Amino acid sequence: MMRGLFMMAGFVALSGCVAVPGGDEAMPAPLPKLSQQQDTPQLALLDYALADHFATLPKPTTCVAANDGRTPEALASEGETALMERHPRLAPFTRCVLSDGMWIDAEAEEGAANDALVVELANFTCTDEFSCTGWVRKVRGSEGMTTSRFGMEWGANGWVIAPAPVRIAQ
Repeated sequence: MMRGLFMMAGFVALSGCVAVPGGDEAMPAPLPKLSQQQDTPQLALLDYALADHFATLPKPTTCVAANDGRTPEALASEGETALMERHPRLAPFTRCVLSDGMWIDAEAEEGAANDALVVELANFTCTDEFSCTGWVRKVRGSEGMTTSRFGMEWGANGWVIAPAPVRIAQ
């Protein structure tokens, strides 16, 4: 009896894997991860952070920026475009505007929620072409932000990214 149940469950699970003629056009092939490009570790880290961000927090409007320690700035257009192609919900940086200490969506319709969040890449450094570290901040305004530090190593399968905790004191 149990064997029959397992066989039936296996058949049901596998039946979802059957190819449907003409179904290829419905789902485009996923774009390659930016972690596969050794010469753009900054984009690899932002791609990683955005994938996590959109999986857990689909709203508000989200833009991406680089921060040199003073002010957030738009990425080079090629980088922003590459990230927007991989993450369709990502808005161009020009759409996020700092107003009264809070990021807002400059294109929000009158009366609609206009909250925005900026994912910033900060203090990004590479010791060589195989090892980098950087901070990713998710900023709502002057009061609300989360910050995480990541380490990156280039390997056979691209950039391997992992949290890199910081020890404040011993």
